[in-house]
Amino acid sequence: MTLKLSRRLAALLTVSFTLASMCFAADKKALAAALAAVEANLKTSAGKQYDELIGKELTEKYLSSVRQCKQAVPPGTSIDPFDMFLKLHADGKVQEVLVYPETQFAGCTRTALLAGKFTNPPHDDYWINIHMQFKH
Repeated sequence: MTLKLSRRLAALLTVSFTLASMCFAADKKALAAALAAVEANLKTSAGKQYDELIGKELTEKYLSSVRQCKQAVPPGTSIDPFDMFLKLHADGKVQEVLVYPETQFAGCTRTALLAGKFTNPPHDDYWINIHMQFKH
């Protein structure tokens, strides 16, 4: 009976580790694809102009949400820099947000921006990168 239980446990652990590594690999692939799309967008004049616009728009529209996320972090918790990759629909609505590295603050910020809408990007499925770093 113990041997049978151990084999089941071993099989379950093997499946769990395999699924976890597949999920992590998918995340790495998604981040790499988003970064490549951002770099391609920034090589165009329209992409450079849109990047400047988004920087201003993020501050105007979402600074209060980011501050609320910062206040929600437990006192004494370090808020490390992170990157957000936002995939925008042609109408400027946020379709997807990837964050790296994943932290409580980054997750809260992602949630706040998932319901966001920006100025229409140069094309559909448009990726942007926002680097978040607080100066103390």
